[in-house]
Amino acid sequence: MTTARDHSTGGQPVTAALSSGGSGEHRPARGPADITNRLGDSTLYGPSVQAGYIHGGVHFHEAPFVVPTPRQLLPVPAAFTDRVDDLERLTTRLERMPADTVRIAVISGPSGIGKSALASRLLHELGDRFPGGQLYADLRGYAHEGPARPAEILGRFLRSLRPGAQPASVEEMAAWWRSVTAEQSDRPLCILLENVTHADDLRALVPGGRGHVVVATSREQLASLAGDGAVLHRLGPLDPASALDYLTFCLGEERIGRHREAAAQIAGLCAGLPMALALAVTELATYPDRSLAVMTTTLGGSHSRISRSRPSLNRQEAAVTAALDHAYAALPQDAPAARVYRRLGALFVLDIDAPLTAAVCDLSIEDAADQLRLLRSVQLLEPAPAGEELPERGAVYRFHDAARVHARGRAQAEAADGELDEVLRRALDFYLATTTAAELVLTPTHRRIARDYVYPVAQPIAFSEAAALAWLVAQRDNLFAAIRAAHAAGLDTPLYQLAHALWPLLRATHDYSLWFESHSLGLQAARQCGDRAAERELLGTSAVGLRGAGRFDQATEAFTEVLSLARADHDERAEAQALHELGSVCLEVDRLDEAESLLVQARALRETLSRTSEDDLDRRTFQRSVAITDVCRGQVFLKAGRPAEAIEALTSARRTLIAARDPLDAGRALAWLGRAYAQEGDLKAGESYGRHAVSEFDQLGTARWCARSRELLGQTLQADSRLDEVRALYRQAIRLYEQVSRRDARRVRQALRQLA
Repeated sequence: MTTARDHSTGGQPVTAALSSGGSGEHRPARGPADITNRLGDSTLYGPSVQAGYIHGGVHFHEAPFVVPTPRQLLPVPAAFTDRVDDLERLTTRLERMPADTVRIAVISGPSGIGKSALASRLLHELGDRFPGGQLYADLRGYAHEGPARPAEILGRFLRSLRPGAQPASVEEMAAWWRSVTAEQSDRPLCILLENVTHADDLRALVPGGRGHVVVATSREQLASLAGDGAVLHRLGPLDPASALDYLTFCLGEERIGRHREAAAQIAGLCAGLPMALALAVTELATYPDRSLAVMTTTLGGSHSRISRSRPSLNRQEAAVTAALDHAYAALPQDAPAARVYRRLGALFVLDIDAPLTAAVCDLSIEDAADQLRLLRSVQLLEPAPAGEELPERGAVYRFHDAARVHARGRAQAEAADGELDEVLRRALDFYLATTTAAELVLTPTHRRIARDYVYPVAQPIAFSEAAALAWLVAQRDNLFAAIRAAHAAGLDTPLYQLAHALWPLLRATHDYSLWFESHSLGLQAARQCGDRAAERELLGTSAVGLRGAGRFDQATEAFTEVLSLARADHDERAEAQALHELGSVCLEVDRLDEAESLLVQARALRETLSRTSEDDLDRRTFQRSVAITDVCRGQVFLKAGRPAEAIEALTSARRTLIAARDPLDAGRALAWLGRAYAQEGDLKAGESYGRHAVSEFDQLGTARWCARSRELLGQTLQADSRLDEVRALYRQAIRLYEQVSRRDARRVRQALRQLA
């Protein structure tokens, strides 16, 4: 028999038992009767109260979540040298700009000249003027794979300031970004944007309000921004004296003093570029007994070869290339560091860790970590911007854009036949296997489809639930890049399988940009491969995203197509799921007769499957899905003004969901039961159910339903004219909704205004 999954709750994993006043269904009395607690063999999770009689319900209060002020700027190197005049000119020009504007500065210059270090130093020195925080993003304008998506950067910035669900379109995200930043004009931000190639890319990220500062780095001058009032600052190389000061600071006065002429030659060969100087310093520090004259000879030889082979490079470009060639040639011959450098440079990833490196280079994770540390020690890798530290990833690195170009060039020049194809497939298999491992932990009811690996991961990561979601969130941009890389290479099988495995990340983050593009490409790939089960699954989860984004007509079209496929394939479980989802969409848009008809059909199919299934786990799954359909039917009855039928459906659903150890959906049934009793006229029972629902969701910590339960309880108390309490509940709901759903927050704000 074929199997499928439920999307009706987003595949919420069942992780804890639910106890509501004991081991069975809690049903508050309609009159003034005691509420008793019975503890048999039950286990209670979360806070509990032992009491003889309670008036007005029990409130559990959690400390409100406070978003930490972002501090994302890159650290300034301790060896930062000179640039005094540059800092003074930039600071003076920024201070002269009107304070009631967003001030913009562009620092331009060739790769390796120190633009990022100067920008970071500038903003660190001005840091106390930006209590709203510091944001950082690399727009990757010079990356082989193409620049960062506007939605990626906007989403990252918005998550730093307002975590939670985000709008579906880039235009809405940009508008929200301007609105969020306009609200904190009294706490201005500074923003560093690296590798900007087009002025419009910067303009799309300019915050709203006033007092903020945006500093961008670019190889281009971005001259059109002058018309926007931006400060345009062209950065030159270090002068010979400053370059020599840098060498002296790093290597010591004694060593440089003994070889001052050779040091001056090295500074000249490095063309005053901090990156080239840093590479030279690293090698000289590694070999403290080596004469500086030896480096002048070898570095000079590299320059000569590059001048002959690549005459189009200017002096500064040649200096960086020569320094990278020199550092690469100096890697230990008895270690795989050079192969690691080449292979990683050929990849699509934004950042690098040991588990990925191990999979791509066929090493143990421990050996991979050693090679990454070695590459970092010789300046061929740099630390990635600080994020959440995850034990599953370890230290995280990235390439400087010049080093990535160099590593990719070495890979193309030195790779064996088919090696780069192998490298790509190894990386895709790593992300597919690891995302699937997280998927199994987070969404165990998600329908399985095939996973085809060419290079199985030798050391798979074992996730806890919290670690699985944290890994997915941290790897979000790399996963998107993997989807695009698979599409560009025509690797349809890992493409659609990875798109399918992304479900728990999409469900948790509502990243609609990633959702829609990954599913669009994944659907094309699944159809190309003729995998009907995968096509049906991706079409269904795509429709869930469309519904979540409020695109109900498109969601209906997609679910209808899923229904047609399920019926053609004689897959009754998928058919029932599609009927349920179509009913849910009709409920959202108040087409109640259609919703009821579709949900009745879905329930009948699910009941039949639960009776006829021979597998005990399948039978329990079908019983749970009947209950979830009953929760939707209860809402239809409420909207239709039929509270008695709603009470019957929701009571049965709640009982089944408690037995199924599904606390989230059992809580949903309880919240709607409160509204059903209130609509029937029993406000006391409605309030009691509503308060119990709020308590259960506070214990679960589910932001959307912490908000929704307060909204529903507020509606019940509004019928009892307890308006001060209603206002308080609505304000709490708005604050919680802002983390997950702007559309829901707008609805409650409207209800709050109507109270006035």
